Amino acid sequence: MTNDILYSFRRCPYAIRARWALLICEIKVEIREIDLKNKPLDFLNQSKTKTVPILIKKDNEVIEESLEIILWALSESKKENIKLIYLPDNKKEDIFEIINENDNEFKYHLDRFKYSTRYHNSNEEFHFTNAIKFIKRWNQLLSENKYFFGDNQTIADWSIWPFVRQFRIACESQKRTNYFEPSIKNWLDSFEKNRKFKSLMYKYELWGPYSRKNYFPSD
Repeated sequence: MTNDILYSFRRCPYAIRARWALLICEIKVEIREIDLKNKPLDFLNQSKTKTVPILIKKDNEVIEESLEIILWALSESKKENIKLIYLPDNKKEDIFEIINENDNEFKYHLDRFKYSTRYHNSNEEFHFTNAIKFIKRWNQLLSENKYFFGDNQTIADWSIWPFVRQFRIACESQKRTNYFEPSIKNWLDSFEKNRKFKSLMYKYELWGPYSRKNYFPSD
């Protein structure tokens, strides 16, 4: 194996944040884009969770969680002082707390707002209202700084913006308005208008056992 391997799905917010970390950390991997409705056997054999992303390291160790992939990328990056920049010691507790809030609370309401029929016709309005509470709280943080914890991105920003983007997409599909205040809108725009965004969201062909190798980033 010449490269670490990332199994991914282009639109999955967990996979997006893992790919974003790899981009910022300047780590190249073999990427295997899979169809979540028709998961290849190789993927199923490697993954305990059966969800993306997973990273298979050159030594065959499997990393199953997107946040763990982000931390691995920081540890593997050759960029100088990268950990001090994106995971500063004096902010670690706050960073992991807000990521946990996103992954375990905001995501819960986001899923049931966006996919209400999938969750036995859950109360869409209830979950929208609760999701908005997080959006407003994060907007307050962002009204004080460019990013969650100052003028520089941290892994908190990396970990959360793909889910806020998914929330915006859900609101647009339902013709909702006034779901963002200026600060959080500008923060999300800073990622979507970043020159790296095109590479992040590059559309790879689906992977199969006999596919040619594709690499991320592609350029």
